[in-house]
Amino acid sequence: MISWLIDGVLVAALVFTSWRTGGMYRELRRLRAEGSNFATSLKDSDVAINRAAHAVVMLRGEGIETLRALEQATADARALVERLEDAVHLTEMRLSVANDGEARPAVASPTQDTWLTLIESRLASASVVNR
Repeated sequence: MISWLIDGVLVAALVFTSWRTGGMYRELRRLRAEGSNFATSLKDSDVAINRAAHAVVMLRGEGIETLRALEQATADARALVERLEDAVHLTEMRLSVANDGEARPAVASPTQDTWLTLIESRLASASVVNR
């Protein structure tokens, strides 16, 4: 009779252990699936970060190219302003000679710095509006 009682306790312990082992097995399978999903998410986020870094590098390169083109355009504009000022001065001299040297008051023309300041302020305001 005592052996039946001990056998019953041992069988109950075996059933309880099997039940808990089955639960742990299901939990391990779920964790493995979540782990593979987590690894996939990490890979996807790594790809996204690399794309973003590449985009930043490309934008920086394009920004540098734009800045160089703008510097070149500004230098060309300065050269053109100098040529125009020389042409205006030459025209004023020719006009003065043509009028037999009559003394005429010279019209105060804006200086190169004033023109460039106006052009740069308009470019700056246009770039702020276009953003």
